[in-house]
Amino acid sequence: MEKKERRILTVTCLGHALTHVYILILAGSLGAITASFGKSITEITAVATAGYLLYGLGAFPSGVLAARAGAKRTLQIFYLGSALVAAGIGLSASFTVFSAGIILLGFFGSLYHVSGLALISQGIEKRGRAMGLHGIAGSAGIALTPLLAGALTSLWGWRPVYLVMAVPGLLGFLFLTLDRTIPAAHAVTPDIGPSGGVPPQARRMPPVFLVGAAMLVMALNGLIYRGFMTMLPTYISLRVPIGGVSALVAGGLVTTLILSFGMIGQFSGGHLSDRRSMIRLYLFCVSASLPFMLLIGLTSHLPLVLAALGFTLFHFAQQPVENHLLARLMPPRLVSWGYGIKFTLTFGVGSLAAGLSGWVTDRFGIEHVFLVLAGVIFVSAGLLAGIAWKGRGVNWESNI
Repeated sequence: MEKKERRILTVTCLGHALTHVYILILAGSLGAITASFGKSITEITAVATAGYLLYGLGAFPSGVLAARAGAKRTLQIFYLGSALVAAGIGLSASFTVFSAGIILLGFFGSLYHVSGLALISQGIEKRGRAMGLHGIAGSAGIALTPLLAGALTSLWGWRPVYLVMAVPGLLGFLFLTLDRTIPAAHAVTPDIGPSGGVPPQARRMPPVFLVGAAMLVMALNGLIYRGFMTMLPTYISLRVPIGGVSALVAGGLVTTLILSFGMIGQFSGGHLSDRRSMIRLYLFCVSASLPFMLLIGLTSHLPLVLAALGFTLFHFAQQPVENHLLARLMPPRLVSWGYGIKFTLTFGVGSLAAGLSGWVTDRFGIEHVFLVLAGVIFVSAGLLAGIAWKGRGVNWESNI
């Protein structure tokens, strides 16, 4: 890996971890924040919902910004904006300022995924492996933040947590500002073949309807991911008792273990996407996750934990594969736009999972949430099988 590629991977892995850390600090410090402002949990979570909504809706505009201003500049805005807002939240004296800060944190956070992935897809040759490592960094942020935020809040209070986490954001901004190896914008052109023309693998771009169908699959996977993440801690606390430990703590600890295991899937998926047909690998990962999701809804105790580990392995392996695949599906000049559309759909459709999961739980029982999600996986796998069949003449390899 060249020096420029190592720098890109370093700054994007840091950014991926931070974008999730900034959003999830509130979850780990929720009790202290509600007590500090004298507000109800409903009021605090309403502010968090507004921030998360902007986190999703801002993905498409961030794609436009990255396409026009460049992924590096967009990433600089993410780092500086998030750091300053986090510091402002830590210094906030009123609930109004705190609320504005949380919403702005969602806005600046929405700039990350598009710009970070565009930087990887345009600046690193072995994109699959890089996508896998990038995914691991994000998963580490997701898995560890609630526990670390809770622990630090119990020691210092919630305000210092935001102030401390502003520091790595400022360091990321300074790293990009002082860097001279990562170009502000990438001029991406097709590789030239031996005869001077466009190589054969670059000639067969997937038809537009296949790109649209793939986007639909990614949107459904957003629903599956958010539904799983929303209900798993509660489900584990009800179905996996641990002697001497409260149900709430047990749910949190086991869930953290399960999500940490997903890092293996992300590295494996990214590594294999450099060496295999991405559409077939994507189809395999989605299909393999289906029986594990069914088992989650039908079991308890150790079998439930093992089923959740199996699902996490294959579902998290999909993420670097689909991000790598999207870089292959889109013309180079439209990669940022493609990621913007993808994350808008993923976060937008995924935001429906909380309401759907709550309705299914109230009406039929919490275990049925996972059976419904298994049905969504079945539809997703069917669509992918159709894409693979219709796209038989398309080159799905990564070497474009």
